[in-house]
Amino acid sequence: MLLATPMTFAQTACGALAAPPSGIVPPGDTLRAGHLGREVGDLPDIIHFYSDLIGLGLVGPRTAPLRFMVSHPLAEFAELGEDANAYDSVSRVSLLPIPGTAATAGGPQMTIEAIEIKGIRSRPYRPALTDPGASYLKLIVRDLNATLAALKSERTPIITIGGDPVELSGWPGMTGRIRAIFVRDPDGYPVELMQVTPAPPSTAPADSKVLGARVTVVVDNLEATCRMYRRLVGPALKFWVSPTLLGDEAYETLTNHAGRFRLAVAMVPGSPVALELIEYANHNRHFKRAYIQDPGTAHFLFMTQDDDVIIRRVRAAHLHTLSRSNAPVYLSSTVRSFFVPDPQGFWLEFMDRVAQRNPQGK
Repeated sequence: MLLATPMTFAQTACGALAAPPSGIVPPGDTLRAGHLGREVGDLPDIIHFYSDLIGLGLVGPRTAPLRFMVSHPLAEFAELGEDANAYDSVSRVSLLPIPGTAATAGGPQMTIEAIEIKGIRSRPYRPALTDPGASYLKLIVRDLNATLAALKSERTPIITIGGDPVELSGWPGMTGRIRAIFVRDPDGYPVELMQVTPAPPSTAPADSKVLGARVTVVVDNLEATCRMYRRLVGPALKFWVSPTLLGDEAYETLTNHAGRFRLAVAMVPGSPVALELIEYANHNRHFKRAYIQDPGTAHFLFMTQDDDVIIRRVRAAHLHTLSRSNAPVYLSSTVRSFFVPDPQGFWLEFMDRVAQRNPQGK
């Protein structure tokens, strides 16, 4: 495990687990991980990076036209937080399934939902890796050298010092030899590529280049963010919190950032996807928040049994969704969704599929 420095703080209420989690937690109010939503600057570039170079899947034919469309439901449920009239926007979307993120082979996978939004003001979002509100995707790959060679052939920006994989002494919840490297996707969004030997159990196909995923969110206050996530998602989301500061020279080389950190890890119910919250000991207290349409931003989707249950928790916590109505918004006749920002401005999305149709007939 990463080098630890003893600390005096005790495990808090959000740290309900005595050891780092792994495996699959049964679904509860949350059914599974839905997607890591990514607002992007150019959709074809993102598809090429994640599908052609790294090996994620792609929903729909590779040659299908990528047309911009007006989506009033999309504008409605992201209305607040926009620095412009969201109804002036057009967007296009692609879904890139991540192998190894289904609870069972052939089951529904977590995806990257890549969204390109035009017609409203935006600005690139590229925070420091240690800034609250930053996030990154961890992909467990079968052959790190081969994946990295494909990325380097197209001059992909590399964060890791020296440009080569680093061997870590370990990582909470993972076993085996770990080699990893940080790169940036076409929007500058950080992606950590990891190879674990021996390879961990995975529901990915035998020929898949990718075996699984984790999502990390950098936070300002670990306890407050843990409590919020668990309060909204439900009791099945159980965190382990590191009882010490973590960090060593190898990890600083990997991230190209000095500084030790605290870590909380939970398995997303119904999925083999780990959610990590990380708080750096000496982080920027004046971090910038982005707007939802800014390229480089991200959000995490929880598929739920009933959004009405979650929205009651949102209101009880005196939070507000990005919709003016402060309620789930119908994206189709039977699909509802809403966004709510966490304390850092990272967005959580909750989506359900309901038997009753949209009463307004949309």
